[in-house]
Amino acid sequence: MTSSQGDELNFIPRTPPTRDTSLRVTFRWNRPFCSAFLAALVLASPLASRAQSPGDDVAQLKAQVESLQKATAEQSAKISALEKKNAATVDQELAKGEGARPGAEAAPTTPTQPSFVVNRNSRSPAQKLTPRIDNVPITPVEKGYVRFQGTEVDFEMGGSASTVLTVSSKAFSPTWMVTAAIPVSGQPFYDSQAQVAFTANESDINFQFRMPSPLGQLRIVYNNDFSQPQATFNYHLRYFYAQAGNLLVGFSDSLFTDVDSFPATLDYEGPNALPFYRHAMVSYGLLLHRDEDRQVFFKVSVEFPSAQVSPAALVPRNVSPDVGAQLRLEGKHGHVQLATILRGIGIQSATDGSTQTVFGWGLNLTAGLNLWGGDFLSAGVAGGQGVAAYFNDTGGGGLDAAIAAGGALTALPILGVFAGYTHRWAPEWSSTASYGFLTMNDSSYQASLGSTGFQQTQYASLNLAWRPWSRLLVGVEGLYGFRKAVDASTGDAWRGQTNVQFNF
Repeated sequence: MTSSQGDELNFIPRTPPTRDTSLRVTFRWNRPFCSAFLAALVLASPLASRAQSPGDDVAQLKAQVESLQKATAEQSAKISALEKKNAATVDQELAKGEGARPGAEAAPTTPTQPSFVVNRNSRSPAQKLTPRIDNVPITPVEKGYVRFQGTEVDFEMGGSASTVLTVSSKAFSPTWMVTAAIPVSGQPFYDSQAQVAFTANESDINFQFRMPSPLGQLRIVYNNDFSQPQATFNYHLRYFYAQAGNLLVGFSDSLFTDVDSFPATLDYEGPNALPFYRHAMVSYGLLLHRDEDRQVFFKVSVEFPSAQVSPAALVPRNVSPDVGAQLRLEGKHGHVQLATILRGIGIQSATDGSTQTVFGWGLNLTAGLNLWGGDFLSAGVAGGQGVAAYFNDTGGGGLDAAIAAGGALTALPILGVFAGYTHRWAPEWSSTASYGFLTMNDSSYQASLGSTGFQQTQYASLNLAWRPWSRLLVGVEGLYGFRKAVDASTGDAWRGQTNVQFNF
């Protein structure tokens, strides 16, 4: 990422190097050379005068050499004093903030308190990049950040290069395990054969900037990858937000989402029942309590409205922004989070201008528990009406609301649960098992949703991951998915995949 300023970007390591004196104007005498040169000038005088005796010449020469040596010593002392004075002046100017002396230890611009969240070092960078209360980093800022010379701006660049091989039992979403895309009986590809996909589109790049601001530390985060449900390579924005103190604006995780509870699957999609949505938003957080063992905070948000209704329900109409709230407890043993989302979902006619609006709401309770030996257990239960857009499997499916038999727009009920467990066999070896169940009570809306519309899915995964060093991940994973449609037809599929990922 390039700077928009005209300043030169010199990266200054946080470890102080040798003191730089390039700013100081110094004058250094080569004393032996100067002494010999002046002595030669003095010798010219007695040699030019032939009237004096040899003894007188020697005595006069000795006196002149002694005088010259005394003058040289006096000049050297004056030069040393001038150098010390000049160095003190430069240090005073730098201390006023006119520039950062190379090698000087910069004052930290990041919060000094430790994070209560454990970095599980999973395939996804979401834990590292998601917003945090008071911008407290999940890992020490000294690891990877550098300072722009002459500023208080810290900068970090990271990312990964990934290759994923998947083998699926039938034709459906080839790279992400989207269980809602599994064909049911009567649909095309229900009886299809195994398929293979090979892609590098999960590779990503990210940038972070940290600097002081009147509201507290300012953190700017950018992240994109190229991942798609198909094995294509297209731009995919993940994060682009700025957070000053606890005021956030930009593109980030909804408050209805809890990234820290996500099981560490190798599959990019993750469990079907995860509440997960990133979009434009403004949020503010308030720290309610903090001590050395725990912290409690509350956040509110105004988020991008995206009414998703069935095609039979005319044209979606956004009537108000979504409003979110989150209450979270973090401590040394884990975290608990309760979140809600409130929505207005509308439709409109393209011909007569008629409209309908319904109210949508959702609750999401999630938790993560740090166990012995580095193991981790997470779980969540979420549900509501008109919030299908916020779940992994149903987002984008037009399932927030549908038209009832009487013609009224109705917010569809949804319920999801998930769980994940990570076990560490050794420092370099770990396994994660996960399960998700997602269901909608939409049997009476078959005319609006279609006979093969979504009703229920299940997701299961088990993997083995190896990190021989911190920047390399190699893993294998087996996955199973099941889908039930509105008309009770079913379908299932399995998948095996291998991931290789280099982080930088």
